[in-house]
Amino acid sequence: MAGQKVQIIQPSGDLRKRAVNFKTGFGVVLSAGETQKLQNVVEKSSEKFVRDIGATLRKLREDLAALPDGELLSLAMLQRVGNDAIDIKGLGGTFKFPLLTQIAKSLHDYVLQIKTPSAWNAVIVGHHIDALYVVLAQRITGFGGQIESELLAALRAASAKYK
Repeated sequence: MAGQKVQIIQPSGDLRKRAVNFKTGFGVVLSAGETQKLQNVVEKSSEKFVRDIGATLRKLREDLAALPDGELLSLAMLQRVGNDAIDIKGLGGTFKFPLLTQIAKSLHDYVLQIKTPSAWNAVIVGHHIDALYVVLAQRITGFGGQIESELLAALRAASAKYK
């Protein structure tokens, strides 16, 4: 690697136009007015976010409840839970739900490390989903308080103990 030359390729004019549209879009450095417009768009989308994530969590709860007693989570179900968790994690902060993001990250990290499902996996996944549901239903924005912090720590501890 040492001694190799780096070649920088400038983007074409067409690519620059797509990245930053000066006629109808926003520039690279946002003005106060442009920032306000973006915040308004996010706020208008907030209710849709809550509804969509609520529907996702309801479906996950139903699927967990439908498992016969003692049945292990399938790898396909774990994959779906992981995908849903990463979606929630990615959007939580945008809509002022950083606690949702943290719990979703904990859930995603947990299901990602499961190689051989055990009976405890459904319990830990279920607790994460319930915590996400409560944060969303109670509209807990910000990082919450001491109780929320202790809950997150407990979820992480359970995740570490029951891999």
